[in-house]
Amino acid sequence: MKLQKLLQAYDFDELMPEINDMFPGTTKYREQLKTAYDILTNMHAVESKKSIRYKIIDGEHNEKYMGAEDAGFECNWEVALGKDVSRERGVDLTDAQICANCLVNLCFLGKYPKEFEKAHRILTTPER
Repeated sequence: MKLQKLLQAYDFDELMPEINDMFPGTTKYREQLKTAYDILTNMHAVESKKSIRYKIIDGEHNEKYMGAEDAGFECNWEVALGKDVSRERGVDLTDAQICANCLVNLCFLGKYPKEFEKAHRILTTPER
């Protein structure tokens, strides 16, 4: 399924609890994440032959986690929206969890439009 269709399949209010489960404490960034969601769901996708593939990844100290390679998100948001999103065998993330994770990854790794600049700055500024 294309990322654009996956995002459009969920309301932001369905994704926020998933985001907070993955990244506890992120509810304080609800406004900024909602801004990203609103921009993304109203943007036109650029067709892409590349994909975002969720798989089991070897972490440090023999730990394993489920996720997608950062490179899948390091592009313009319009291009990311045109990518297929899939999961390998053994990945038991729900579509809502994958959608929420894609949203967060695009906020931090993607080449966002100018209208997201202020929200991005808030997301990436350390608290004092």
